[in-house]
Parts: sequence; structure tokens; C-alpha cells
Amino acid sequence: VIGAGMMGAGIAHVAALAGITVTLIDATQEAAERGRAQSEALLDKAVSRRKMTPEKKAETLSRITPATDYAALAPCDLIVEAVFEDPAVKADVTRRAEAASGAIFATNTSTLPITALAKVSVRPDRFIGIHFFSPVDKMVLVEIIRGKQTAPEAVAKALDFVRQLRKTPIVVNDAR
Repeated sequence: VIGAGMMGAGIAHVAALAGITVTLIDATQEAAERGRAQSEALLDKAVSRRKMTPEKKAETLSRITPATDYAALAPCDLIVEAVFEDPAVKADVTRRAEAASGAIFATNTSTLPITALAKVSVRPDRFIGIHFFSPVDKMVLVEIIRGKQTAPEAVAKALDFVRQLRKTPIVVNDAR
């Protein structure tokens, strides 16, 4: 997950809860650590309400690794970008992530066209939108947005990921 703000931290949290190992990347180590701390706070709340054991909390947190180096993305099979809604920022992140990994690349956006964002991609067939609603840990619906060049493999990977998170995916075309 690239971007450890509210959305990225939320995505990392639900993925870790689902048993997925997550690398949480941000521009600074401190920002990445803050994203992991958001998950820790949610887990602390669950422990205090006796909905989770301290052992399960520790196990879940151990799946989130905060980082700044995009090279940490090399083993990933899916990258979810959740940075600021600015096409230039998203383009920079796309280039850096694709240089580090051949993974399917998903952008978490609700307003920017996927096909336009995919123009900077060296693999537009592996570029897709996965739009989580806020707060990620509570909202069940997730939009999977196909760009004009998105391949069926990318759609299948996005569907598998969202289902692993125990969320409800809905596949939509790239339109307002």
C-alpha cells in the first residue's frame, strides 16, 4: 500500500486483519509509522472491547511493515496506491512503483479517470482502480474500476483481493 494517510492506513489495516502481509510505504519513515499506528489504535480498541486477544493484535500488527523504499514492493503481486488526489502525484507514484515491481497496480480514487491515470503506466493492462469508501474498516462496498485497457487478469486479482478482505466488490466501467 502506497500512502499511509487515512485511506492507505485503513487499507493496510483491513488487509492485515485478513491475513495479508502488507508493506506500507510513505515519503518518510515517520509517516509510514503513523499509518501503522492507526491500525494499532483500532486493534487496541478491539482488545479493550474483548473482540480481539492481545496475541491476535500482535499477529495482525506484525503483518504491516512501514517503509519508504519502493524496492520493498518487489515481491508484491498487487500494489494499492492511496495518495493525494492529484494526477501528478499519482503519476510519480505509478512510475516509481512500476519500476520496482511487475505487480498489478491499483489506484484508490473516486474522482480521477482510471484510463487517464493509466497513460503514465508502462503496463496499462495491469492498471485498475480499487475505490475503498471511508472509513475503510467499516464500509463494506468497494468499487473495482476498469480502465479502457485493463485486462481481465487485473480485474480478477482485484476481485480476489477485495473478497479476501471480506468486502463486497462491484465492477464498474471508467465513467462518472
